Amino acid sequence: MQKSTKSLLALALIVLVVFSADTVLLFQSKPAVDTDTLFQVAAFNTFSMGNFTGVMTYSELGKHGDFGIGTFDGLNGEMIALNGVFYQIPSDGVPREVNASMTTPYATVTYFHVDQTFTVSNLNYTQLKTRIDDALTSQGVIYAIKVTGTFGYAQTRSPAKQTQPYPLLADALKTQSIFNLNSVSATAAGFWFPSNMNGVDYAGYHLHLITDDHSAGGHMLDCIIQNATVEIEHINNYRLILP
Repeated sequence: MQKSTKSLLALALIVLVVFSADTVLLFQSKPAVDTDTLFQVAAFNTFSMGNFTGVMTYSELGKHGDFGIGTFDGLNGEMIALNGVFYQIPSDGVPREVNASMTTPYATVTYFHVDQTFTVSNLNYTQLKTRIDDALTSQGVIYAIKVTGTFGYAQTRSPAKQTQPYPLLADALKTQSIFNLNSVSATAAGFWFPSNMNGVDYAGYHLHLITDDHSAGGHMLDCIIQNATVEIEHINNYRLILP
């Protein structure tokens, strides 16, 4: 009888250990990526003070979004990400796919899911922003914005790679390349941040553009849209990585 009791206790202990091990593994499993969050590398104010050294690889950045904008180590051009493909638009204005080992000092990405869609035609950039303003349901959240269509005109820019000691962003942009694009099919992508987040990121609209044939692009300064589809995602979750 005593031997049987000891056997039962030993069996119970084995079951408990196995169950406990399974429980530990369950709670230690890697959490799923939050696809409803805007993920940002570095506060904009910090970056704009000349902190241009890359702090995260694009291999790592790509784990946090398939859509977004940013730049590269040394402020080496503009970045735009669409459908999981990241492009660098350097100061010569010709886009190229990003190497996973490249790094960024500043970027904002998310997994793009459409909440609103509408079409626009015959609008300049100011009118486009006003039309999008009318569609924003709250002034207190972040919006991901994608504009796809035919641009009668688009003006873009891209900065040249800087050398250390790095200048302020405003000074670095004094030597930026400006591109005037006419009659192009293109996509502009980026974000709208509320005024109460100014400094953490750039308040208002911040869009980058790439042509459908991947021949040109950059940070969008101005445009005239002939016909385009506007897609908007509402973002309520935000994660900032401090370098």
